[in-house]
Amino acid sequence: MIYNIFSLSKELQTIVKQYVVISSLDGIDNLLFLPNGCNFIIFNRGVDAYTKVYNEDKKFFIPKNYSISIKPNKVKKIILNEQSGSADISFPIILVELTPIGFYKLFNMDASVLNKGYLELENEIVEKYFKELYTHSSVESELEYLNNSLSALLSSQNNSHMPIQDVIDKIINSYHFEVTVEKLTQEFGCSRSTMERDFKKIVGLTPKNFIFIAKFCKTVLAYIEDECTFKELTYLYSDSSHLNAVFKKFFGVNPSVILNEIANNKIKIHQIQRVKK
Repeated sequence: MIYNIFSLSKELQTIVKQYVVISSLDGIDNLLFLPNGCNFIIFNRGVDAYTKVYNEDKKFFIPKNYSISIKPNKVKKIILNEQSGSADISFPIILVELTPIGFYKLFNMDASVLNKGYLELENEIVEKYFKELYTHSSVESELEYLNNSLSALLSSQNNSHMPIQDVIDKIINSYHFEVTVEKLTQEFGCSRSTMERDFKKIVGLTPKNFIFIAKFCKTVLAYIEDECTFKELTYLYSDSSHLNAVFKKFFGVNPSVILNEIANNKIKIHQIQRVKK
């Protein structure tokens, strides 16, 4: 898959991670999406495909209309249906990669609904906020339109700052995913049941699962991008056996197999793509 990553307006940074603009689906079968607590708004333009859990048979079909992607807790890849014809697809195709709390803040819906599959956007939402998408003369104009549309949608929800944002910030930036749920509940003065309920509703994952999958994602990226050795990793596991076990849980194979396939360009990782300047 050939695509570029674009940044967004500052007022959207709590809910949108980046824009993904796809110009070709060539090589899409080789692209993997690591679980990191984030997911996408997909503005589909005729792609007939499904998401498949890597090294498993589980499939999630992608609606041909605009939709919200499943909240990933496993490594996934996109598979085009064999009957899908490229002539039916228009480019570019734009995806909005959301932050862990982005879906809840934009749509005021329980994020746990995304654990089961894709969620089509309601026609009322599409008509009000995204009707003019794909009518502009350039990618930059399309993204400016999306900036304004998403800002308007966010404003319509009358959102205020949520404590869960502070918890997530602590997990990522202060503790680097090396923290227990018990430690967080003590620091933020709430019960475990309250924190778990809020995480499931706003993020779509329990705090323990969020830490587990996001830590794994950061570890993989440190391994690949920074070429770290096990001892140099910031996001440490107890030992190499533990790391191997976690890799096998997500990939179904040992780290050496994945790293070899990446080195030989047999697979690529979405999260490694850089923002277009």
